[in-house]
Amino acid sequence: MLSDQQSILLIDDDHDVLEAYSALLQQEGYQVYTCSDPQQVSGLLPEDWPGIVLTDVYMPEISGITLLEQLHNTDSQLPILLITGHGDVPMAVEAVKKGAYDFLQKPVNPQQLLTLIEKALTERRLLIEQRKWRREQLGEHLIGHSGWIRQLRQQLETLAETTLPICLYGELGTGRTLAAKYLHRISPQRENPLVVEELTADTEQPLDLWAKQANGGTLLLKNIECLTLVNQRLLIQLQDQQQERKFRLIVTSQCPPAELAAKQQLIPELYYLFSLTQIECIPLSKRPGDIEVLFRHYLAYACKRLNRQQPQLSEALVKKFTTRPWPGNVRELANAAELVAVGVLPVAGPVNTLATDADPTPLDERIENYERKIIIEALNIHQGRINDVAEYFQIPRKKLYLRMKKYGIDKMDYRY
Repeated sequence: MLSDQQSILLIDDDHDVLEAYSALLQQEGYQVYTCSDPQQVSGLLPEDWPGIVLTDVYMPEISGITLLEQLHNTDSQLPILLITGHGDVPMAVEAVKKGAYDFLQKPVNPQQLLTLIEKALTERRLLIEQRKWRREQLGEHLIGHSGWIRQLRQQLETLAETTLPICLYGELGTGRTLAAKYLHRISPQRENPLVVEELTADTEQPLDLWAKQANGGTLLLKNIECLTLVNQRLLIQLQDQQQERKFRLIVTSQCPPAELAAKQQLIPELYYLFSLTQIECIPLSKRPGDIEVLFRHYLAYACKRLNRQQPQLSEALVKKFTTRPWPGNVRELANAAELVAVGVLPVAGPVNTLATDADPTPLDERIENYERKIIIEALNIHQGRINDVAEYFQIPRKKLYLRMKKYGIDKMDYRY
């Protein structure tokens, strides 16, 4: 396998040609790996190799064009330069259309070859540095070890290199907005605005204004199913593939786009924008292996922000956290970590279990006791923020206030 120091893979079935090109390139200070059998190439290149490939087009076993297709199946951005005879020029031109970096015609002009190689290597090194930076950013901020979170980071890294519209869907608190923000942050549009708008059915939707504000950057529309039909059609026009997109579109929803389309909440044209680029953000209950590492991350962050000493977590408490259902997902987990940072333990046990008493208790009283308990727990977790608690329970604020009044609960008692 090639090393990072070997910057050029030179392929030709003619040993004399290999020796001549290799001598020229080594004289210029390049470390060259020569290969006379193109069938061996696929196993030579490590992931994110910062070099380029220089290959002859006409070879008896595998042509340079076939080799190009094979290598680009693994890394579509690997620079591949073709060397072609006079009769192979049309084939080489077609290969450039398929993704070859460029081609040179025999007899090769040495200075032209060296100029092209240096240009391709410079671009390749910058690309590999960019890839590594993206992975560091995603690994640092999209926390977890599960297969799903690894797949999410890989998907975002790949999609960052495009301007395709994307839909992130899943339960509240599963990280849809966080994923969208970091997709923008690692994209070429990161120096331009990220415009985030939360849609509701009863508020104004100045889509034209939002599109202008997001020009050159990213427009994130939350709750896409609330977008009016007029604005859905306008959005289709703004994302017309026949024109250069003026902004990257990301939308979020709690439901899969296909379900929204079936309910006629999305027009078909808008659905098809995301048909190949939709990502489900799954709840913590489906990735329990990420709970402990996420909790420790948010606990450390909260302690640093609040200038508190980080507490030691007992095994029993960690087990309680990892087995809790967390219906509010990562958002709820982060709030719980902040409470632990200030010395409050918000989790008494799973919220979906009713305590049993030794003495018989009327059903209505049991239900009221349970309701009061989970409201208090939610207020603790969300530090008395009524909007967050109402969203957590998926009920109107007015209804929540009435329940709190019934049980004599004051939100101010839970502000820390």
